[in-house]
Amino acid sequence: MAFFASTASFASEQKPFEPEVLTVEQRIAPGPNILVLDQSWKGATRINVMNADDLSNKGILSAGLVGQLTLTKDGKTAYTVSAYGKRITSGPTEFVLEEHDVPTLTVKREIILNPKTINGKTMGSMVGLTEKEDYAIIQNATPATSLSIIDLKAGKEIAEVPTPGCWGVFPAKKGLAFSTICGDGTLAKVEFQPDGSFSVLNKSAPFFDADKDPIQPVAERAGDDLLFVTYDGKVLRMNDSGKQPVLKDKFHFTQGVDGDWAPGGIQLMAYNEPNQVLFVLMHPDAKDGSHKNPAEEVWALDMKSKKLLFRTSVHDLVSIMVSNDKDPVLFGMTEEGTVTRYEMDKEAKFAGRLTKKVEEVGEWTIFGLTGAPL
Repeated sequence: MAFFASTASFASEQKPFEPEVLTVEQRIAPGPNILVLDQSWKGATRINVMNADDLSNKGILSAGLVGQLTLTKDGKTAYTVSAYGKRITSGPTEFVLEEHDVPTLTVKREIILNPKTINGKTMGSMVGLTEKEDYAIIQNATPATSLSIIDLKAGKEIAEVPTPGCWGVFPAKKGLAFSTICGDGTLAKVEFQPDGSFSVLNKSAPFFDADKDPIQPVAERAGDDLLFVTYDGKVLRMNDSGKQPVLKDKFHFTQGVDGDWAPGGIQLMAYNEPNQVLFVLMHPDAKDGSHKNPAEEVWALDMKSKKLLFRTSVHDLVSIMVSNDKDPVLFGMTEEGTVTRYEMDKEAKFAGRLTKKVEEVGEWTIFGLTGAPL
Protein backbone atom coordinates (compact mmCIF):
# COMPACT_ATOMS: atom_id res chain seq x y z
CA MET A 1 0.00 0.00 0.00
CA ALA A 2 2.77 2.40 0.90
CA PHE A 3 4.49 1.71 -2.43
CA PHE A 4 1.43 2.68 -4.46
CA ALA A 5 0.83 5.77 -2.36
CA SER A 6 4.41 6.88 -2.91
CA THR A 7 4.15 6.39 -6.66
CA ALA A 8 0.96 8.42 -6.86
CA SER A 9 2.53 11.21 -4.85
CA PHE A 10 5.56 11.29 -7.14
CA ALA A 11 3.40 11.44 -10.28
CA SER A 12 1.33 14.30 -8.93
CA GLU A 13 4.44 16.43 -8.45
CA GLN A 14 5.43 16.37 -12.16
CA LYS A 15 5.01 19.44 -14.34
CA PRO A 16 2.25 19.33 -16.96
CA PHE A 17 3.44 17.79 -20.23
CA GLU A 18 4.20 20.41 -22.88
CA PRO A 19 4.40 18.89 -26.37
CA GLU A 20 7.19 20.11 -28.60
CA VAL A 21 6.01 22.19 -31.53
CA LEU A 22 7.78 21.22 -34.73
CA THR A 23 8.41 23.76 -37.47
CA VAL A 24 9.54 23.43 -41.06
CA GLU A 25 11.88 25.90 -42.73
CA GLN A 26 10.39 27.30 -45.91
CA ARG A 27 13.77 27.52 -47.68
CA ILE A 28 17.24 26.14 -47.17
CA ALA A 29 19.99 28.48 -45.99
CA PRO A 30 21.46 30.66 -48.77
CA GLY A 31 24.90 30.07 -50.23
CA PRO A 32 26.65 27.61 -52.53
CA ASN A 33 25.67 23.94 -52.37
CA ILE A 34 26.69 20.61 -53.79
CA LEU A 35 24.11 17.97 -54.57
CA VAL A 36 25.28 14.44 -53.83
CA LEU A 37 23.10 11.74 -55.35
CA ASP A 38 23.09 8.45 -53.47
CA GLN A 39 21.72 6.02 -56.04
CA SER A 40 19.75 3.07 -54.70
CA TRP A 41 18.78 -0.21 -56.39
CA LYS A 42 16.72 -1.39 -53.39
CA GLY A 43 14.73 1.68 -52.33
CA ALA A 44 14.47 5.44 -52.68
CA THR A 45 17.37 7.34 -54.21
CA ARG A 46 18.49 10.20 -51.98
CA ILE A 47 19.93 13.56 -53.06
CA ASN A 48 21.86 15.18 -50.23
CA VAL A 49 21.95 18.99 -50.46
CA MET A 50 25.17 20.02 -48.73
CA ASN A 51 26.82 23.34 -47.95
CA ALA A 52 29.75 23.71 -50.33
CA ASP A 53 31.83 25.57 -47.73
CA ASP A 54 31.70 23.15 -44.80
CA LEU A 55 29.80 20.09 -46.19
CA SER A 56 27.04 20.45 -43.60
CA ASN A 57 23.70 18.95 -44.65
CA LYS A 58 20.94 21.39 -45.62
CA GLY A 59 18.30 18.86 -46.58
CA ILE A 60 17.33 15.94 -48.79
CA LEU A 61 15.50 15.43 -52.07
CA SER A 62 14.09 12.02 -52.88
CA ALA A 63 13.65 10.01 -56.09
CA GLY A 64 12.84 6.41 -56.99
CA LEU A 65 14.99 3.40 -57.81
CA VAL A 66 18.24 3.80 -59.77
CA GLY A 67 18.21 7.60 -59.87
CA GLN A 68 19.96 9.94 -62.29
CA LEU A 69 20.41 13.69 -61.78
CA THR A 70 20.97 16.88 -63.73
CA LEU A 71 20.77 20.56 -62.74
CA THR A 72 19.82 23.83 -64.41
CA LYS A 73 22.59 26.39 -64.84
CA ASP A 74 21.32 28.57 -62.00
CA GLY A 75 21.20 25.56 -59.68
CA LYS A 76 17.63 26.25 -58.60
CA THR A 77 16.03 23.28 -60.35
CA ALA A 78 17.10 19.64 -60.21
CA TYR A 79 15.74 16.98 -62.54
CA THR A 80 15.82 13.34 -61.49
CA VAL A 81 15.12 10.27 -63.61
CA SER A 82 14.18 7.13 -61.70
CA ALA A 83 11.92 4.09 -61.57
CA TYR A 84 9.01 3.22 -59.30
CA GLY A 85 8.25 -0.50 -59.15
CA LYS A 86 4.81 -1.43 -57.88
CA ARG A 87 6.01 -4.76 -56.49
CA ILE A 88 9.77 -4.06 -56.40
CA THR A 89 10.78 -7.46 -57.82
CA SER A 90 7.88 -8.12 -60.21
CA GLY A 91 5.02 -6.42 -61.96
CA PRO A 92 4.94 -3.12 -63.86
CA THR A 93 7.53 -0.37 -63.42
CA GLU A 94 6.91 3.32 -64.02
CA PHE A 95 9.75 5.64 -65.05
CA VAL A 96 9.44 9.28 -64.03
CA LEU A 97 11.23 12.57 -64.64
CA GLU A 98 10.75 14.68 -61.51
CA GLU A 99 11.36 18.43 -61.33
CA HIS A 100 12.59 19.55 -57.91
CA ASP A 101 12.80 23.09 -56.54
CA VAL A 102 16.15 23.10 -54.74
CA PRO A 103 15.66 26.17 -52.46
CA THR A 104 12.44 24.72 -50.98
CA LEU A 105 13.32 21.02 -51.37
CA THR A 106 9.97 20.30 -53.00
CA VAL A 107 8.78 18.43 -56.07
CA LYS A 108 7.19 20.82 -58.57
CA ARG A 109 5.88 18.22 -61.04
CA GLU A 110 6.56 14.88 -62.67
CA ILE A 111 6.55 13.61 -66.26
CA ILE A 112 5.94 9.94 -67.04
CA LEU A 113 8.73 8.53 -69.21
CA ASN A 114 9.25 5.85 -71.81
CA PRO A 115 9.41 2.34 -70.22
CA LYS A 116 12.72 1.89 -72.07
CA THR A 117 14.41 4.44 -69.77
CA ILE A 118 17.88 3.50 -68.56
CA ASN A 119 18.39 1.51 -65.36
CA GLY A 120 22.10 2.06 -64.87
CA LYS A 121 24.90 3.50 -62.83
CA THR A 122 24.68 7.22 -62.17
CA MET A 123 26.67 9.25 -64.70
CA GLY A 124 26.37 12.77 -66.03
CA SER A 125 25.97 11.38 -69.54
CA MET A 126 22.64 9.63 -68.88
CA VAL A 127 20.47 12.77 -68.91
CA GLY A 128 21.10 16.31 -70.17
CA LEU A 129 19.40 19.65 -70.83
CA THR A 130 19.50 21.67 -74.04
CA GLU A 131 20.99 25.16 -74.24
CA LYS A 132 17.85 27.01 -73.07
CA GLU A 133 16.90 24.17 -70.72
CA ASP A 134 13.53 23.68 -72.40
CA TYR A 135 14.20 20.06 -73.42
CA ALA A 136 15.64 17.09 -71.55
CA ILE A 137 17.44 14.25 -73.37
CA ILE A 138 17.34 10.86 -71.60
CA GLN A 139 19.18 7.61 -72.31
CA ASN A 140 17.14 4.47 -73.05
CA ALA A 141 18.31 0.83 -73.12
CA THR A 142 16.33 -2.40 -73.59
CA PRO A 143 19.26 -3.29 -74.34
CA ALA A 144 18.73 -1.63 -77.76
CA THR A 145 19.76 2.01 -77.35
CA SER A 146 17.80 5.17 -78.07
CA LEU A 147 17.40 8.67 -76.64
CA SER A 148 14.11 10.25 -75.58
CA ILE A 149 13.49 13.98 -76.14
CA ILE A 150 11.26 15.50 -73.46
CA ASP A 151 9.55 18.86 -74.04
CA LEU A 152 9.72 20.35 -70.54
CA LYS A 153 7.18 23.09 -71.30
CA ALA A 154 4.61 20.65 -72.66
CA GLY A 155 5.54 18.01 -70.09
CA LYS A 156 5.78 15.09 -72.50
CA GLU A 157 8.08 13.06 -74.74
CA ILE A 158 8.08 14.35 -78.32
CA ALA A 159 10.49 11.89 -79.93
CA GLU A 160 12.52 8.73 -79.46
CA VAL A 161 15.75 8.81 -81.48
CA PRO A 162 17.19 5.37 -82.34
CA THR A 163 20.95 5.31 -81.60
CA PRO A 164 22.06 1.73 -82.40
CA GLY A 165 25.53 1.00 -81.10
CA CYS A 166 25.81 4.42 -79.40
CA TRP A 167 25.70 5.50 -75.77
CA GLY A 168 25.37 8.65 -73.68
CA VAL A 169 23.96 12.12 -74.25
CA PHE A 170 26.07 15.27 -74.60
CA PRO A 171 23.92 18.35 -75.29
CA ALA A 172 25.27 20.91 -77.75
CA LYS A 173 26.34 24.28 -76.41
CA LYS A 174 23.88 26.01 -78.73
CA GLY A 175 20.59 25.01 -80.30
CA LEU A 176 18.45 21.89 -80.19
CA ALA A 177 21.11 19.24 -80.66
CA PHE A 178 23.12 16.60 -78.84
CA SER A 179 25.89 14.07 -79.48
CA THR A 180 26.37 10.43 -78.49
CA ILE A 181 29.40 8.07 -78.46
CA CYS A 182 29.30 5.18 -80.93
CA GLY A 183 31.10 1.84 -80.79
CA ASP A 184 32.64 2.32 -84.22
CA GLY A 185 34.88 5.03 -82.74
CA THR A 186 32.77 8.00 -83.83
CA LEU A 187 30.77 10.76 -82.16
CA ALA A 188 27.31 11.16 -83.70
CA LYS A 189 25.33 14.40 -83.60
CA VAL A 190 21.54 14.73 -83.82
CA GLU A 191 19.59 17.93 -84.40
CA PHE A 192 15.85 18.11 -83.67
CA GLN A 193 12.88 20.46 -83.96
CA PRO A 194 10.12 21.42 -81.49
CA ASP A 195 7.66 19.28 -83.47
CA GLY A 196 9.72 16.17 -82.65
CA SER A 197 11.34 15.70 -86.04
CA PHE A 198 15.06 14.94 -85.96
CA SER A 199 18.04 14.47 -88.25
CA VAL A 200 19.96 11.32 -89.02
CA LEU A 201 23.04 10.45 -86.93
CA ASN A 202 25.70 12.75 -88.39
CA LYS A 203 28.87 10.91 -87.44
CA SER A 204 32.41 12.20 -87.09
CA ALA A 205 35.36 10.38 -88.54
CA PRO A 206 36.61 7.66 -86.13
CA PHE A 207 38.58 9.38 -83.35
CA PHE A 208 39.23 6.43 -80.98
CA ASP A 209 39.65 2.68 -81.24
CA ALA A 210 37.07 0.85 -79.11
CA ASP A 211 39.20 -2.32 -79.07
CA LYS A 212 42.68 -0.90 -78.48
CA ASP A 213 41.98 2.28 -76.47
CA PRO A 214 38.31 2.96 -75.61
CA ILE A 215 37.10 6.26 -74.20
CA GLN A 216 35.38 6.74 -70.86
CA PRO A 217 31.60 7.31 -71.34
CA VAL A 218 31.62 10.79 -69.79
CA ALA A 219 32.70 14.18 -71.12
CA GLU A 220 33.32 17.74 -69.96
CA ARG A 221 32.16 20.83 -71.85
CA ALA A 222 34.99 23.25 -72.70
CA GLY A 223 33.48 26.08 -74.72
CA ASP A 224 32.43 24.75 -78.11
CA ASP A 225 34.25 21.49 -77.46
CA LEU A 226 33.73 18.23 -75.60
CA LEU A 227 36.66 16.72 -73.68
CA PHE A 228 36.96 12.93 -73.48
CA VAL A 229 39.69 10.76 -71.95
CA THR A 230 40.75 7.30 -73.10
CA TYR A 231 41.55 4.29 -70.96
CA ASP A 232 45.31 4.70 -71.44
CA GLY A 233 45.42 8.46 -70.77
CA LYS A 234 44.74 10.54 -73.87
CA VAL A 235 42.62 13.69 -73.96
CA LEU A 236 40.47 13.91 -77.09
CA ARG A 237 38.97 17.32 -77.87
CA MET A 238 35.90 17.10 -80.10
CA ASN A 239 34.23 20.17 -81.58
CA ASP A 240 30.49 19.55 -81.89
CA SER A 241 29.36 22.99 -83.08
CA GLY A 242 29.03 22.01 -86.75
CA LYS A 243 26.80 19.60 -88.60
CA GLN A 244 28.96 16.70 -87.51
CA PRO A 245 31.60 16.53 -84.76
CA VAL A 246 35.26 17.00 -85.65
CA LEU A 247 38.40 15.99 -83.73
CA LYS A 248 40.05 19.30 -82.85
CA ASP A 249 43.01 18.14 -80.77
CA LYS A 250 44.46 15.24 -78.79
CA PHE A 251 47.41 14.59 -76.50
CA HIS A 252 48.76 11.78 -74.33
CA PHE A 253 49.25 12.89 -70.70
CA THR A 254 50.61 9.69 -69.11
CA GLN A 255 53.65 9.23 -71.33
CA GLY A 256 56.92 9.43 -69.42
CA VAL A 257 55.22 8.93 -66.03
CA ASP A 258 56.35 5.84 -64.12
CA GLY A 259 53.83 3.51 -62.51
CA ASP A 260 51.44 2.64 -65.37
CA TRP A 261 48.97 5.35 -64.38
CA ALA A 262 45.58 5.58 -66.11
CA PRO A 263 42.20 7.30 -65.64
CA GLY A 264 39.66 5.44 -63.52
CA GLY A 265 36.38 5.87 -61.69
CA ILE A 266 32.80 6.79 -62.60
CA GLN A 267 32.38 10.56 -62.93
CA LEU A 268 36.13 10.70 -63.27
CA MET A 269 36.91 14.19 -64.56
CA ALA A 270 35.94 17.83 -64.02
CA TYR A 271 36.79 20.97 -65.99
CA ASN A 272 37.47 24.47 -64.65
CA GLU A 273 36.77 26.93 -67.48
CA PRO A 274 38.38 30.13 -66.05
CA ASN A 275 41.78 28.43 -65.77
CA GLN A 276 41.26 25.93 -68.60
CA VAL A 277 42.33 23.10 -66.32
CA LEU A 278 41.02 19.54 -66.56
CA PHE A 279 41.11 17.44 -63.37
CA VAL A 280 41.24 13.66 -63.88
CA LEU A 281 41.05 10.78 -61.39
CA MET A 282 44.05 8.46 -61.80
CA HIS A 283 45.10 5.02 -60.52
CA PRO A 284 48.46 3.19 -60.82
CA ASP A 285 49.27 -0.28 -62.14
CA ALA A 286 46.57 -0.03 -64.79
CA LYS A 287 45.51 -3.16 -66.65
CA ASP A 288 42.66 -4.39 -68.81
CA GLY A 289 39.50 -3.96 -66.71
CA SER A 290 40.85 -1.41 -64.23
CA HIS A 291 39.10 1.59 -65.85
CA LYS A 292 36.65 1.88 -62.92
CA ASN A 293 39.29 1.57 -60.20
CA PRO A 294 39.17 4.23 -57.46
CA ALA A 295 41.77 6.98 -57.73
CA GLU A 296 44.91 7.47 -55.70
CA GLU A 297 45.64 10.83 -57.31
CA VAL A 298 43.91 13.74 -59.02
CA TRP A 299 45.91 15.11 -61.94
CA ALA A 300 45.58 18.75 -63.03
CA LEU A 301 46.04 19.13 -66.79
CA ASP A 302 46.64 22.48 -68.48
CA MET A 303 44.54 22.40 -71.65
CA LYS A 304 46.48 25.32 -73.14
CA SER A 305 49.98 23.87 -72.83
CA LYS A 306 48.77 20.23 -72.76
CA LYS A 307 51.01 19.66 -69.75
CA LEU A 308 50.55 17.87 -66.44
CA LEU A 309 50.65 20.58 -63.76
CA PHE A 310 50.30 18.72 -60.45
CA ARG A 311 49.37 15.36 -58.90
CA THR A 312 47.33 15.54 -55.68
CA SER A 313 47.16 12.44 -53.50
CA VAL A 314 43.59 11.31 -52.69
CA HIS A 315 41.96 8.24 -51.18
CA ASP A 316 39.75 6.00 -53.34
CA LEU A 317 37.80 8.72 -55.15
CA VAL A 318 35.44 7.55 -57.92
CA SER A 319 33.60 10.80 -58.73
CA ILE A 320 34.62 14.47 -58.77
CA MET A 321 33.30 17.89 -59.66
CA VAL A 322 34.90 21.33 -59.53
CA SER A 323 33.57 24.84 -59.08
CA ASN A 324 33.84 27.15 -62.08
CA ASP A 325 35.79 29.88 -60.31
CA LYS A 326 39.27 31.39 -60.68
CA ASP A 327 40.13 29.84 -57.33
CA PRO A 328 38.54 26.42 -57.82
CA VAL A 329 37.23 24.08 -55.16
CA LEU A 330 37.13 20.38 -56.01
CA PHE A 331 34.77 17.86 -54.41
CA GLY A 332 35.30 14.11 -54.43
CA MET A 333 33.32 11.00 -53.51
CA THR A 334 34.30 7.43 -52.62
CA GLU A 335 32.30 4.23 -53.12
CA GLU A 336 31.96 4.04 -49.33
CA GLY A 337 30.09 7.36 -49.27
CA THR A 338 32.81 9.75 -48.10
CA VAL A 339 32.63 13.30 -49.50
CA THR A 340 35.82 15.37 -49.53
CA ARG A 341 36.51 19.04 -50.25
CA TYR A 342 39.81 20.33 -51.69
CA GLU A 343 40.97 23.85 -52.35
CA MET A 344 43.02 23.83 -55.56
CA ASP A 345 45.85 26.38 -55.31
CA LYS A 346 46.37 28.00 -58.70
CA GLU A 347 49.61 29.59 -57.45
CA ALA A 348 50.95 26.07 -56.80
CA LYS A 349 49.92 24.56 -60.17
CA PHE A 350 46.52 23.56 -58.76
CA ALA A 351 47.80 21.42 -55.95
CA GLY A 352 44.88 20.28 -53.81
CA ARG A 353 44.58 20.84 -50.06
CA LEU A 354 42.02 18.75 -48.17
CA THR A 355 39.83 21.08 -46.09
CA LYS A 356 36.85 18.91 -45.13
CA LYS A 357 35.71 15.28 -45.11
CA VAL A 358 32.29 13.81 -44.29
CA GLU A 359 31.73 10.05 -44.15
CA GLU A 360 28.71 7.83 -44.89
CA VAL A 361 26.91 10.25 -47.21
CA GLY A 362 26.12 7.71 -49.93
CA GLU A 363 27.55 5.77 -52.87
CA TRP A 364 27.30 5.65 -56.69
CA THR A 365 27.13 9.39 -56.71
CA ILE A 366 27.17 12.37 -59.02
CA PHE A 367 27.72 16.00 -58.13
CA GLY A 368 26.07 19.25 -59.12
CA LEU A 369 27.03 22.76 -57.99
CA THR A 370 24.24 25.19 -57.19
CA GLY A 371 23.69 28.49 -55.40
CA ALA A 372 25.94 31.53 -55.20
CA PRO A 373 29.41 31.30 -56.80
CA LEU A 374 32.19 30.09 -54.55
